[in-house]
Amino acid sequence: MLEIKEQILTSDLKNWVEEGFGHHAIEMIGYNEKIEPVAFVATDNQRVVGMFVGELFWGALHVKSVFIDAAYRGNGLGTRLMERVIEYGRANKCSFAFVETMSFQALGFYQKMGFQLELTRSGYKHGTSFHYLRKDL
Repeated sequence: MLEIKEQILTSDLKNWVEEGFGHHAIEMIGYNEKIEPVAFVATDNQRVVGMFVGELFWGALHVKSVFIDAAYRGNGLGTRLMERVIEYGRANKCSFAFVETMSFQALGFYQKMGFQLELTRSGYKHGTSFHYLRKDL
């Protein structure tokens, strides 16, 4: 009997769906472009103070996760990390990079780094929006 239930997304379930996507992509177009994300980590005395996570995604670079500890913001660390991520994308022959950010996060930072706003989706709770940006590499 078919059953649908809500549950936590475990690593086994995540692997199952990613394998399914990969097999489907191969069936449809002959390729699967799934590559594990890479982290660019800034440390100070072995304590993580900033990290950018990038993922190669079908010939593009997805800047997935970005965070700088509040005490380290405003001193160029974010710029240095982003430059490393972009360098990684170029070294892997990505044609562009893309990132998503909420309206209360870092839109200005990404624009300063050369990203162009492609779409803003409004309507989220607390009057927030989601911005989608792109930078040709």
